[in-house]
Amino acid sequence: MIQTSREEFERWLGCVEDINLEFKVATSNFDDNRGSLFDYCAAIANGHGGKLILGVQEKPKEVKGTSYAQGTHTKIAQNVWERLRIHIEVEELFYDGKRVLVFHIPQRSPATRVKSGGKGDKFLYPVRRGESLGEMDDQRTREILNEAQPDFTAGIVPGLKLSDLDSNAIVALKQKWAKKSGRQEYLGFDDEKALRNLELIEDTGITYAALILVGKSEVIRDRLADAEITFEWRHDTIARNFDFRADWREPFVFADDKIWQAISARNIRFPFQDGFLQREVWAFDEKSIREAVHNAVMHRDYGIKGRSVLIKASPSSFYIENPGGLLAPVTVENILKERAWRNRRLAEAFSKIGFAERSSQGMDDIFERSIRDGKGLPDLSGTDVNAVHLSIPAQVKDRDFILYLERFLNDRQIPLSFEEIYQLEKIRENQKVERPEFRDKFIKLGLIEMVGKGRGARYFLSRRYYETMGQSGKHTRIKGLGRDQMKELILNHIREGKPASRSDLASGFSEFSGQDISNILQELKEAGKIVFDGAPKNGTWRLKG
Repeated sequence: MIQTSREEFERWLGCVEDINLEFKVATSNFDDNRGSLFDYCAAIANGHGGKLILGVQEKPKEVKGTSYAQGTHTKIAQNVWERLRIHIEVEELFYDGKRVLVFHIPQRSPATRVKSGGKGDKFLYPVRRGESLGEMDDQRTREILNEAQPDFTAGIVPGLKLSDLDSNAIVALKQKWAKKSGRQEYLGFDDEKALRNLELIEDTGITYAALILVGKSEVIRDRLADAEITFEWRHDTIARNFDFRADWREPFVFADDKIWQAISARNIRFPFQDGFLQREVWAFDEKSIREAVHNAVMHRDYGIKGRSVLIKASPSSFYIENPGGLLAPVTVENILKERAWRNRRLAEAFSKIGFAERSSQGMDDIFERSIRDGKGLPDLSGTDVNAVHLSIPAQVKDRDFILYLERFLNDRQIPLSFEEIYQLEKIRENQKVERPEFRDKFIKLGLIEMVGKGRGARYFLSRRYYETMGQSGKHTRIKGLGRDQMKELILNHIREGKPASRSDLASGFSEFSGQDISNILQELKEAGKIVFDGAPKNGTWRLKG
């Protein structure tokens, strides 16, 4: 039986509510008839487990005490078990003479959601959202169910024999393995020894990873028909009908090169001049395309039937879709940081033969190459719980950015990490900077410039970039007026008219951000040039004296 100390209870009182901690006043009753008790217990269990505390007011924090379940609180745990199938403990404690009930709620079991429903089925699978309860969404459901998802590619294919594998494909596999590892002796291994060393064969049989990599085409069609890759080419991006189509359902060690050859045959070269040198960028970068295909094959959900890995390419973009959403904890937002493997056995084999890095940094390489080629950022926005959608730009958007970045790095002899290049590209595309330390470094190096202060500050590429483009005038327009010029304009506005409100200034100087105007007004006030009269919301600014 849990016995909470006074010190521990006071520590909880010092915390704010979150997904693991809920306070309810419940001075005389708690609405368990309509399911609230079960919903809160289920929601906390569906998080990380935690405490539901009755008899405490949250705002302002005050211990009120509760008479709920007086003399019957020991029966609550059984009621919760019968409804939710989770074991909780309900502790009765007294704080300064006031009775409090503490529900100690465990976290759900791995890959299992706690179902509440309550009476009237208000929430089927409740979760905490801020200070309220909500229904578990599809993304969270998928993440939870994926927690215990077995590695399909490590499974044994029933009845599969060595004769069902393509001997030529195994030779190619050994060649790639020997080259990647620098161990030529691997070429002399017999087929079974090679496959065992690559963990593609177990004592209990041959794995699905082996079937995908080196299985005979007819056996793949029979045993794993969905291990298929489809390629469609359209000369016109928005055309409904494709101009060329190919399908591969064969050993992937062979399909890998064939896929690239089909794409490379339609590649487009973008030449540009760098001084006296002729440079070029290709629409489809080989390393990026292979990485994208490898990722799709490694991370697709082979349990989804009737769908293949789909590639669509055109002169403007390369698009690839693989069945099965991102595997927790990976999301579209953190995909460049987090790592997870749906098919670990296949991923490990890919790493050993040079198809992929074990660290799964292929997505980083795709983003970096696209940025360095002046094509902009790849797009994952279509990704959902059912599939990953990746689109890589094929057209060069900004050739000058390529020259600017390369010349700067060469002149300064300063390397930039992938994360720094990624943040720099976001600045180029006028997106929010997520890493202030990188932003400050760019300013110090002269890569970017800043106008304004605080939340109203704007960041953009330096004058040198626009000079590279031959558009120094555009830099002047983007940078706008200097701060002293902005101050003088606002001061003249106040000097020549009647006292000005904040809304007057905002409409009169729409090219300035609201934060810029606020900062300038405060600076003019501190300089003793203007004063503020009236209420904070409705007051006006006038000249001092």
